[in-house]
Amino acid sequence: MGAPKKPRNAPNTPVQVTEVGWPEWVDAIATQRLREVVRGDRIGHAYLLSGPKGVGKAALTRAFAKALCCPNVSVDDRSQPCGVCRLCRNIERASHPDVELFSLESQAMLAEKPGRGATLTIETVRRLRASAALLPLESERRLLIVDDAETLLEPAQQALLKTLEEPPRGVTLVLLADEPEVLLETVRSRCQEIPVRPIAQAAVERALHGKGVELKLAAELATLSRGCAGWALAAVLDERLLAARRTERESAAGWIASPRYEQLVTAFRLGDQFGKRRAEIIGVVQAAIHLLRDEMIESARTSSRMVENQTTNLSTPASMAPSALSLSRAIAATLGCLSDLEANVRPRLALEAMVMAWPSSEPGRN
Repeated sequence: MGAPKKPRNAPNTPVQVTEVGWPEWVDAIATQRLREVVRGDRIGHAYLLSGPKGVGKAALTRAFAKALCCPNVSVDDRSQPCGVCRLCRNIERASHPDVELFSLESQAMLAEKPGRGATLTIETVRRLRASAALLPLESERRLLIVDDAETLLEPAQQALLKTLEEPPRGVTLVLLADEPEVLLETVRSRCQEIPVRPIAQAAVERALHGKGVELKLAAELATLSRGCAGWALAAVLDERLLAARRTERESAAGWIASPRYEQLVTAFRLGDQFGKRRAEIIGVVQAAIHLLRDEMIESARTSSRMVENQTTNLSTPASMAPSALSLSRAIAATLGCLSDLEANVRPRLALEAMVMAWPSSEPGRN
């Protein structure tokens, strides 16, 4: 949740990533829930913000922190921070003494050995518990943010549970998790969970325009964003993110368009490689969902136009309907595969079952 990182391989796009107040490109329902908490002065001891990576959980948490710590909140709306005072600027720069972040990145910076680990350790949780015992220095309360919370192993979660069960006065914990279902039920039950959902593609594109991204790039980023404007903003500053997402989409398109035998061969190969390429393969499956959805929408539109234009001959539209239906079934199977992969079902079986429900380029197979 730290301050925006220095751009790498950034294109010549004058994008503005700093937020003065609440980010308009984050799920409006999640934003409203947190703002109502501040307006009603009903600050809980623990929150869990859940949603896919890049959806805006960190940006939303920064705005929440500003609303809690800003001494110059709006007279008309106490949930609206000024965004320009020293405390608000310090939160944006991740240097406010009462707002502390615990994440894989911060853990790596404090580690004796170089390299970023894959899980948050019990030592990190112990540092959090020690920090929770401190009194606020500049604000009325302390805000402790645990990013990458889904990487907490069970011993670390058990250690965190003690703080959640007996929270110090004036301390609020905010957990950010891409996959909240991997957290212990006892941890989740002691947090107020606020889902942060993806937004519409058009809303992502508008947000990028508002940040100064040129039209063509904004349209492509919105298409590839999967509704996560935070990812799109990051991809403006780091071309590697955009290149990786393009590759995922191209791989998914080629996989879907191939004959059934090649679809199964690819599923077999990716299933065997899943342990080493987990994130990449899940990304390709996610891209396939969006491609199939776009194809289904276009199929339905085409069918509707043909119905309107051929009032006397209904045979063609009738033949189009099964195509849209088969695409709908393919989407359902692909969503099921994604759930199976995240639940550690055998990858090869999950992927093979998925492609058997896909449309095939071979005649008579759809």
